[in-house]
Order: sequence, then structure tokens, then C-alpha cells
Amino acid sequence: MVATGGQDTPEDETAQDPLKQADLDQSVTLLETTRVRALASSPDVYALAELIPPRSQGVAGRVAAFPDFVGLLFMGALGIFGSARKTAAAMADPVYWGLIAEGVGACLGPAESLRLPARGPSRDMWNWHSKRLHPHIPALQERFRELAARQALDAGYASTERPRSLTAPERGQFAVGDGAVVTSPVRDPDRKKTKKKGSKKNKDAEADRSDSSSADADEWVKPRRRDPGAGWHVEGGEEDEGGHPVFGPKFVHTSIRDDRPLSRIILDMRYQPYGKGHGGEAALAVTMLLDAAARLPGLTGACWDGALRGLHRDPLMKTGLLAVSPQHDRIAPRRLTPVTDCPCSQRHDLWSKDGALHEAAILETGEVHLTPMTRIRLEPRGRRRCRWYQLSRLSCGNTHRERLDATEEDRRRGFNRAEHLRQHPPDTDGYTQCYRWRPDAESLNAQLDSTLWNRRMIAYGAPQQTIVMLGFALAQNALTRHLHQRTSSHTDARTA
Repeated sequence: MVATGGQDTPEDETAQDPLKQADLDQSVTLLETTRVRALASSPDVYALAELIPPRSQGVAGRVAAFPDFVGLLFMGALGIFGSARKTAAAMADPVYWGLIAEGVGACLGPAESLRLPARGPSRDMWNWHSKRLHPHIPALQERFRELAARQALDAGYASTERPRSLTAPERGQFAVGDGAVVTSPVRDPDRKKTKKKGSKKNKDAEADRSDSSSADADEWVKPRRRDPGAGWHVEGGEEDEGGHPVFGPKFVHTSIRDDRPLSRIILDMRYQPYGKGHGGEAALAVTMLLDAAARLPGLTGACWDGALRGLHRDPLMKTGLLAVSPQHDRIAPRRLTPVTDCPCSQRHDLWSKDGALHEAAILETGEVHLTPMTRIRLEPRGRRRCRWYQLSRLSCGNTHRERLDATEEDRRRGFNRAEHLRQHPPDTDGYTQCYRWRPDAESLNAQLDSTLWNRRMIAYGAPQQTIVMLGFALAQNALTRHLHQRTSSHTDARTA
């Protein structure tokens, strides 16, 4: 111990305090060894491996050199190293393979750890094992959602024991999500690679491929590899709103976390088919958020970008969630049903503008002036099918209660109420409080891009790409569990 003037230095105080040391460890970049140790010691890996049925007796072929859980470990390690080649090299290294064997022994027992070969599987072994996972992808995804929700509840997220606030909710009670387009490993399939004229090798190739009736026998098209899982998607909004097209597979994800660093838990990760007829990102987001709400009874709401419109926010509201997303600028003010039964005996014309209630007044010039109404509180009612109301103050001083989610009358007359009225309109304190957590979804997108080799998808086809993304989510949740357990043990050591 180095001391100055009889007092410990700040470095010594950190070394004496395990909790401060844990916070210091989480403030720096984590080593790959920590991530591998977290993955190997995660019980979720072995729970997913139970879904893979063993090979039947008498099936032709050699006996597998590794148990099925090693294939799941390889899948998760793809989310650490970013490519199958680097993952195979790491598993062949004695240090990384020793960490994996240690985690297997901690979860399944020393006997299972001793049965492992001296080194990990190769890339060819992974290619063979990954094909065995394809028929079980739906079951693996469903089991992953169950395990992620259980981990979130164990960490104290979306707990029913915590107080539920509609104006200032806690971060751990809100889910965030986004759609991420990962750049395809192949370029635009419409681009054709053309050989140049001049070399004898090219001329011989042209002679073999050209036809006597061809208009240009000096050029030939080299076949390119196709990616059946990739398609054209628009990022950054619609094309007329500044969005830009990106070619690649698209995945939609939801996650939850609190204010602690490295505390994110990915709740769901699903592939979005390209092209029309599938509902797009918003329809998939609604399905995922409703599924998360069913598993997390204390979930208060969700943040999304402008992909969520009133058509998508309405079912979330009826489930009891706060649906927080930006308001589109092209939505014109809409006249609502006037208040004719006010105790002041006056008629109040109500309008919607920028997602908020306004009261109209006729100026001397004959123009209609809209004044925002003072919001008093939100009032959710019902359990199985929630109804949302906003209590506001009229210009006369009396109060008025307005329905925010769609009613049967709205559907009959084609009025999309949830598109024009918001639970938390933009520029309100509730919107600012909740939507500030939305950038965490973009952070997850950036982390995904930085993890994958060359910032591109490392697989072809939707099934194999789904396995890669599932492994990424599995590795992230395993790291969160590992750090949470380490911090908890340091806290217990401090309080003991």
C-alpha cells in the first residue's frame, strides 16, 4: 500500500472498496475474456440446448464430437467475436477454451466439463451444427423470450412491487426498440460485374460464354452470390422525409434496462421480411411489445421512433401501456366533438393539434385560433382492455374528460383517434421524461454494427442470419447477468 501523509491514495481507496472497484470495472471497455466467461457461465445457453433433440440411433454418419450445448456456445460467441472464423480460432485457443470449460463445469458439473475435447469446434463443425438449428429456430426464439423476461424480473425491471407513475416512470419500467438493417455481405444484386477487354484470359473466357448472335461479345457477366435474406429497406424515415434505402436483412429488437451501465437486457429479436404485405417494422413492433407486456406485468410503456403511428399505438394503449413516439408533422389539426353540456352553458369547440387537445376561439378577423388546454392528469381505466382518458381544463375553468384511444364509433366513421391525440404529446414533460431513453435502441444498433466483422452480416439467408442475431442477444444478456451477479456479490461483501 502506498500512503502519503498517513492517508491512502484514491487508488488505494478503490482497491479497498469492492463496490467502487466493480463500478470502475464497468466504466472501461470489457475484455473478450470477460464476455466469454459470462457466456459460458450463463444458464440460458444450456436451457436453449435442451430444445435440440439428440440424434436418433442408427443414423448414418460419425458421432458428433461435441454436445449440442457447444453449438449454442459457438452461436453466442459469434456475438462476441463477430465472425465464425475468429470464433473458431478463439475456441482453439487454450485460454478461451479453458474459460468455456470452467463455465460448463459451473453450470453442468465437473463431469460434463471433463468430457469436452481438448479444443473447441472448427468452423466446418459450426456450419454443420448450425444447419441442425434451423428447424428449431421458432422454439429457440420463444424460449429466449421466456428466459429474457425472467432475467428482467430477477433484475427488478418491470416489477409490480415498484410504484407505477404515468408522468415520471422509472427507466426500468420502460421498453425501447428499433429496427436495424445490417448491411448484406453481398452488394446490390442488380449491379453486374463486367470483365475488361485486353487480356488473353478474358478473351478465352469470353469465347466460351459468348453467343454468335450476341451484340457485344467482348463483355460477360460474372455470376454473383445472392443473399435470400436481404432486401431493400428504408432507414431514417420515409424516402420523402429524408430516409435512405439500405440493402440487407432487417431485424426488430426490444430491450429494457435501468440507469446502471451495462445493464441492458434484450427481450426479443425478430427478422422482418422485406417487401409489402408483412406489416413492416411497426406491425412487428406491436407484436413484440404486446408479448413483452404479457411476460412483464409491471411494464409501464415503450418508446419507439416515428414508425409507430396511431394504428399501432392504439392496441398498445388498450393493453395499458404508454406508447411514446414522435408526432408526424404532416398531420393536420382535426376538429373533435364539441362540449355542449358544460355547466357554464357555453359551447366549447375542441380540436386536436400536434397530438394535444386545443380549444378553438373565433378572432375578430374571423380566423380560428387554437389554444392548448391545460392537462390535469391521465386516467387509465379497466384491466383486460384498458381505456385511456385525459382530464383537461376548459377556458371557463371547468374540467373535461376526453377519450384518447379509439372507440367503436371512431372505427365506424373512420377516425383514427390515436393518431391525433397522444398520452404524452411532444413538448410536454411526460414526453421528455420518457422519450429520452429512446437513443438506447440506437446504441444497440451501433454495438451490433461494431461487433460484426467488416460491419456486415456474416451469414446468408434469413434462418442463418436469425441464428447470428439470436447469438448476439444471448451474449449480451449473459454479460448483463454476469456483471449484475458480480456487483451483487461485491455489495453483499461490503454490507457483511
